[in-house]
Amino acid sequence: MPAIADGAGPVPVTTQHNDNRRTGANLHEHTLTTHTVGPTTFGKLFTRAVDGQIYAQPLVVPKVDVPGTGPRDIVYAATMHNSVYAFDAHDPAATAPLWRASLGPSVPLPDPQIGPSGYRDIAVEVGIVSTPVIDTARQVLYAVAFTKDAEGYHHTLHALDLGTGRESLGGPVRIAAEVPGTGEGSSGGRIAFAGRRHIQRAALTLANGRVYIAFAAYGDRRPYHGWVLAHDAATLALTSAYVTTPGTRMGGIWQAGQGLAVDDSGCLYFMTGNGGFAADGSELGDSVVKLTPGLAVADWFSPYNNAALDAQDADLGSAGPLLLPGTSLLLGGGKEGKFYLLDTADMGHFHAGSDAQIPQSFYVVNPDGNRHHIHGGPVYGDFPGGPRAYVWPENAFLRAYRFDGRRFATTPVSTSTTTDPTGVPGGSPGMPGGMLSLSAHHTDPATGLLWASHPYRDDANQAVVEGILRCYQATDLTRELWNSKMNATRDDVGLFAKFVPPTVTGGKVYAATFSGALHVYGLLPHVYGLHPEQRPRTPRK
Repeated sequence: MPAIADGAGPVPVTTQHNDNRRTGANLHEHTLTTHTVGPTTFGKLFTRAVDGQIYAQPLVVPKVDVPGTGPRDIVYAATMHNSVYAFDAHDPAATAPLWRASLGPSVPLPDPQIGPSGYRDIAVEVGIVSTPVIDTARQVLYAVAFTKDAEGYHHTLHALDLGTGRESLGGPVRIAAEVPGTGEGSSGGRIAFAGRRHIQRAALTLANGRVYIAFAAYGDRRPYHGWVLAHDAATLALTSAYVTTPGTRMGGIWQAGQGLAVDDSGCLYFMTGNGGFAADGSELGDSVVKLTPGLAVADWFSPYNNAALDAQDADLGSAGPLLLPGTSLLLGGGKEGKFYLLDTADMGHFHAGSDAQIPQSFYVVNPDGNRHHIHGGPVYGDFPGGPRAYVWPENAFLRAYRFDGRRFATTPVSTSTTTDPTGVPGGSPGMPGGMLSLSAHHTDPATGLLWASHPYRDDANQAVVEGILRCYQATDLTRELWNSKMNATRDDVGLFAKFVPPTVTGGKVYAATFSGALHVYGLLPHVYGLHPEQRPRTPRK
């Protein structure tokens, strides 16, 4: 069966949440609109089998030169079995991968060297946890694999040719680093990177001619630190390293899979988890950190209740920062369920007693005795009536906050009302809440769609559970257009892929799962015979 023409090819999605500002938005989507997405017009087109759970967001590159076949639009999927797959992005009949690369033996779980006793945050095995990043100029995909062999545990950076999957740029390169420090695990005033202690969950970031790789820990098993490593994108050589807590402990960078954000000057931003903190900025657990391209600290912020966050395991770094387009502002929040709006030109550091020095902070859900953790990060879209940031915390409904260019209105401008037949309170059954993506054609409200993946009825904190994919009208979250349970026989997701947002481009939605499958959704074959009002429209200019 030939692929259905979408009317417009996919735009590249080469990094987690679409761009280095981490907006989560594709603003060049022509085909999927409020008029075309519904239970009779949209659904699962095909599924591709893979060899493990998918923690990495699928990436898409159009017109890749594949030897022997010519240019192909490709979707890339990386698994916890340390495999990277390249599939035709459109053709339901092209069931076999264009190529598959195996990056070494994964680490089966349980493993006494990785997590503490009873560690269940990850099931089955550890391999490629983070979302890779693609360099279209060099035509390579960078990925970090975690392996175990006779020599021990290793993180390895690979550069795979987009068209063949072969190793490129002289890779792979085994990751190793050392920095000055006297914190936990140090020896002789130096801290060495210990692969078996560190998980590489945050998405890879490509900027400044470097690949940036961040690390946290398995279940806070100490000793560990938050690391950022910079590798030359052309040679894969290590160029610099940074540790968040060189004199104390912990401070991991995990962000529920979100990548580091990058501003127009090339500075990097991330949020850290529980760990050591010093008011002079020398130790930056539970903080928002700004680094120069060479990994020197340029600025930072930490909430006035840093010590309480650390004591309560309320990681600020359970999500990553969003850099608001057209401004110098950063938005982020973590397990406390509070948003912080920071000015990246003066991030505010630490003030005892209050956070009055920053532009704004507010709870996304008023404290009510339930957890309202934010994971992964908000997404951002600009529609008539003003820009909006969208977030779906645990045990709460999806919500949108209007932005006036300086501050956010603290009452949501729109909130979803969907509750499943199971009666899940608040529409989201706990951890991790909803993982979000936005699609639209520029600011046309008729094309604005908010996509969300979340557990269907169970908490996914330490369990593999059933998932659901949903689509809402972005300008009115009370209007759910479609979900994968409306016609479950055709569209069911299967097992929820924790922390993985859907990828939307070229009239398709690519959904990772823990069911050993990548699902591809889009307009159903009969849709082009529908009434003109339901057909894909040419968006207004």
